[in-house]
Amino acid sequence: MSKAKANPHCPRQGCKTVKPHADDPAVQGLIQMFASPEQMTLWVLHGMAELRDSIFRDMKEKKLFAWFTRLRQPEELYIRTLYALFIASERELHHILSGATPNGVSTLYRKVNLVVFEGRGLLQVEQPGLNYGSFTPMDTLNDGAHVSFAAFATCMGLTRNPESLPAEYPDLIFKHLTTYCKYLKYMHDMFKAGKSRQDVLAGLINLHRPASYWSTKQKA
Repeated sequence: MSKAKANPHCPRQGCKTVKPHADDPAVQGLIQMFASPEQMTLWVLHGMAELRDSIFRDMKEKKLFAWFTRLRQPEELYIRTLYALFIASERELHHILSGATPNGVSTLYRKVNLVVFEGRGLLQVEQPGLNYGSFTPMDTLNDGAHVSFAAFATCMGLTRNPESLPAEYPDLIFKHLTTYCKYLKYMHDMFKAGKSRQDVLAGLINLHRPASYWSTKQKA
């Protein structure tokens, strides 16, 4: 098959824009708001904290459908931010800010997993199903985000069988998203102090490394 012709206006394969994204006044405004790493991490930190608190509240109040359909939001926000900060070229950042398609999280995640998580991310790793078949966590997040009928079925099943969801799960979600907030604050503080992207990325990679990595490193 012949390779799709590159769009001279945008480096993102599949983008159908007929002019550079930065020529759009709306995108120009978004560039002013988010092109600065210090400013981007600040806005995302506040957004992440609000998502954490509202998702935790939904879980405590047994609003399972509201919780399940928003599970992808903090993951997508975090992944897109890391991609924008440490992987995207300037013109690709303009594409991300424009919201033009394609802009899916799965493609961004693969590269973030390689660069930041060093291949340890589990969102696209196939897992065995509870009763049959298999799935990936990304599939589950997408089901919820698209409010699919499968998402309805999952929430109905959890309502009928609440023991399927551990009692400590809301606290685990809160802790998980608090960790994202801590990492975003770390990045914001580092950028505010004038550190380079390379320095901030190196520190972030260390933060994402598991305890087993450091244990092995120490033994070596």
